[in-house]
Amino acid sequence: MKRFLPIHTFRLQGSIPRLLLFSFLAVSFFVWIIYQNNKDAETTAFWVNHTDNVIKQIKEVNTLVAETESATRSYMVTGEKEWGKQLHILHRQLDQTVADIRVLTSDNPQQLPNIRELQSFVNDKKDLQNSIIEAPQLDPVQARKITFNGRAPAITLSIKGTLAKMLQNENDLLAERVAKNKKYSRNSFYIALIGGTSGFMLIVIILLQLNKDISRRKAAEENAYTSEAKYRNLIENAGAAMYTADIGGHITFASSKTTQLTGHSPAELNNRHFSSLVEPAWLEKVTDTYIDQLKNRTQETNIEFPIITHTGEIKWVEQSAVLLYEKESIVGFQCIVKDISERKQMQLNLEIKDLQLKENQYRLQSIMDNAPLIIYLKDLEGHYVVVNNKFKELLQFDDTIIGKTAFEVVKDKEATERRRKKDLIVISTKKPLQMEESVETSDGIRHFSVMKFPLMDERGEVFGVCSIATDLTDTVNYQRQLIEARKVAEDAKKMEELFLANMSHEIRTPMNGIQGMTDLLMETPLNDKQREFTRIIKHSADNLLVIINDILDLSKIRAGKLTIEKIDFKLTETADNIKAFFKHKLDKKRLALEIQIDKDIPPVLTGDPYRLNQVLVNLIGNAIKFTETGHIHVNILLLDKTENEVQLKFIIEDTGIGIPEDKMHLIFGDFSQAGPDITRRYGGTGLGLAICKQLLKIQGGDISVESSINKGTRFSFTISYAYNNETKTIPLAPDDTIDYTSLLTGKQFLVAEDNEINQRLIAYVLEKVGANVDIASNGREAINNLRDGKTYDLIIMDLQMPEMDGYETTQHLRQEMQISTPILAMTATALKGEKLKCLESGMNDYMSKPFEFTDLYKRIIRLIGTFAPISSIPGSSPLLP
Repeated sequence: MKRFLPIHTFRLQGSIPRLLLFSFLAVSFFVWIIYQNNKDAETTAFWVNHTDNVIKQIKEVNTLVAETESATRSYMVTGEKEWGKQLHILHRQLDQTVADIRVLTSDNPQQLPNIRELQSFVNDKKDLQNSIIEAPQLDPVQARKITFNGRAPAITLSIKGTLAKMLQNENDLLAERVAKNKKYSRNSFYIALIGGTSGFMLIVIILLQLNKDISRRKAAEENAYTSEAKYRNLIENAGAAMYTADIGGHITFASSKTTQLTGHSPAELNNRHFSSLVEPAWLEKVTDTYIDQLKNRTQETNIEFPIITHTGEIKWVEQSAVLLYEKESIVGFQCIVKDISERKQMQLNLEIKDLQLKENQYRLQSIMDNAPLIIYLKDLEGHYVVVNNKFKELLQFDDTIIGKTAFEVVKDKEATERRRKKDLIVISTKKPLQMEESVETSDGIRHFSVMKFPLMDERGEVFGVCSIATDLTDTVNYQRQLIEARKVAEDAKKMEELFLANMSHEIRTPMNGIQGMTDLLMETPLNDKQREFTRIIKHSADNLLVIINDILDLSKIRAGKLTIEKIDFKLTETADNIKAFFKHKLDKKRLALEIQIDKDIPPVLTGDPYRLNQVLVNLIGNAIKFTETGHIHVNILLLDKTENEVQLKFIIEDTGIGIPEDKMHLIFGDFSQAGPDITRRYGGTGLGLAICKQLLKIQGGDISVESSINKGTRFSFTISYAYNNETKTIPLAPDDTIDYTSLLTGKQFLVAEDNEINQRLIAYVLEKVGANVDIASNGREAINNLRDGKTYDLIIMDLQMPEMDGYETTQHLRQEMQISTPILAMTATALKGEKLKCLESGMNDYMSKPFEFTDLYKRIIRLIGTFAPISSIPGSSPLLP
């Protein structure tokens, strides 16, 4: 017994380090899962972006194929070799794009046969188009035969079919990867739930351990009682420590067993007062006990107290004292003393275990009560055994629920029966079960994610079911709000796009008439006052068009639909165009514009000259607007140069009115200017600088400003461009002194336009250079004109018309009537996507309203005869480079 008790105690205490070690390993594993989940989420995000890039490249192939067909049709009609050069450029771009797709889809073996098939069709397409370009000039009949009856349509359909398969494959792959990305994103919630569940399971394990400790305690108690019984039997059988004492407490006799108990021999104990053996702290209590026994004549008493042995050892004894009589007089005590030190130690250990058990139970209940989850345990019959505060608060129960079943406290019997069946499934399968439930509470319907799992003892037998419920009500409501908000945002975006399209068309259409008619009016004989009035109308219309273009550009930037070109251009030509564009304003205000270009900058750059022109026109235009005297100086510096890229810095300085320091942070905002007086005095929308900043940001650049009142302003921005050390030749625009009358006299034109003012305007502009014009108010009238046998050198086609729009009309002319007459698209909408749509429908070129007369003449000449490249008019958007 003396060796057994310490070993048992050590085993109970040794379970705590094991539980701590297990907790540490569980937390480490949980952290590793979180890290792995984040890593997987980053990987799937990379592949989503990669697949999206592949889809863009596939769509680019579709556009390039359409552009090669347009260039081929233009060559067959005009015979101009420039179209052949353009076709070769498009072929190189097409090969490069197919090669890029091959590299990008190297991870997708399903695309390999599609890419081989695409390359084969593209090579056939190139060979056919090159044979047309290299062949002698074809007459219209041969051209139509090749275009509509030859292999071209079949190859085009094959390419489109292959691209459609590739696009479908990538879209499926994109959907799969997006789904994976969403799965890893949702894992955050499940990891948290699993973490909470794991933590609670650890608590359950502790509870099970405590249950084992209780069992061990009971076993220890039973062992103690058994040992005590055996010990008493041994005393009775072998003799106990016995002694007699007189009524004064002096020992008169001691058995030999007292030596084993006290360390004193019987002789040493003779005539010794028993109190000398009692531990001093207990002496008063023991003495009082025997005084009371004498006073009350209690025949027998039993008392436990500690004694001090001969060696100073403390022993617990149980002493039974019986009164001794002689002729009815009490003469002393007969005492039987038992050593109960081991039993007392066992009781002390049990008391310590009881205290530890209560502390652990309190800790477990505290953890459960403070957990943000609903936690409750049931026994096999469905009685609630343990519930936490969250359960009682949310479902409005009190402690009286313990020992009851759900059928006794829940009104919804159908739901209760359903939950009981779930419990029985967990009990029978011994496996966890997860589900979602909705519960009606005083606060309304609450949504929960419930995890049920079995509680099993050391033998693997189920003794209860634990349920952990996570309140998802806020999450569900938030998701519903997000869905509704997303729908509202999508509807608003569609309405915004529809509004911009309608606004662009409805404003540009009358603006086209106002500007065109004003230009025609200025070419008629006018007196000075009439010319001044006409000039004011022209100036106001130009300002209104700038405002419209600014609003549309800003909308495209916000929607992410603004495209950046990558074409070769000369910086010197951009500077010359800027000077020519502002020449009239500079002369009128008597200002000087100087542009200096660093000599180390490569002569030919690759980028978007139109957007650079737009930024410079805005900044220099502002400088001219706010400068009354002095000059505007533009300095273009080379900041850095690598093997294939240069970084440039543009500095625009003026001697104007300057910007107040407290307004500097506002000038790059939407619809912001330095003050209301600036708007009243100089006009403008306050969008120009905001658009400049966004355009530069899209191209990887940045812009800053320095200014002093009445001394001037200094804008500077940086931007990078690619370049090539090889010498390149860029076709120069022809002299603006072209005799358009000699080139267009007698030419036959069909104008399909539903707006009466625009009909008259286009007719006046064409008749002015000697051309003959027929008007059709819609696409159906245009088709009827061509069915009547009329032939035209060129068709000008408006895109938005009643009954039959420009796209439907063009497709009918190309596919049904097989008419190859060049078609010039003209629209007032000018939104992204129309370029490709025009090409696919069979049109040859595209221009927006309002238009410059010379721009229209050059496009017509380019399509029907002598090649005349379009000049770089700010804001122009030619269909082909």
